[in-house]
Amino acid sequence: MTSCVYSAKYVATYTVQDKNKNTKEITIKFINQLADKNSLSKDTKYNGIDTLGFYGRPYHYFKFWFDQKDNNVVVKLDYWGNFGSRKNKPYQDFFNELNDFMKENFIIIEQDIKEENNSNKKQN
Repeated sequence: MTSCVYSAKYVATYTVQDKNKNTKEITIKFINQLADKNSLSKDTKYNGIDTLGFYGRPYHYFKFWFDQKDNNVVVKLDYWGNFGSRKNKPYQDFFNELNDFMKENFIIIEQDIKEENNSNKKQN
């Protein structure tokens, strides 16, 4: 019996109209709540700055950070992970909840989501 390991990368960028001037704070609060809900461990190397990092089990990493583009806030997510089941890609609900939150709470000027994984390819 052989075991397969599948890998995934998910990169999302949301350019948000910052009308209220508190987009970062609202987003950080939601990300922290979502991380708690998904039992992610905080990466302490980013304490004190506006970058958030989280570890998921066994081999998953989430990094969030913020940029400024004109008068707008750019929210970025970079995720990579390894998983064992082709049918059950981990954290899909996490990404869906984040995407729904961004659409429901902000005016999205531009959105770019790229997902790469080898879960659809058969392993030899």
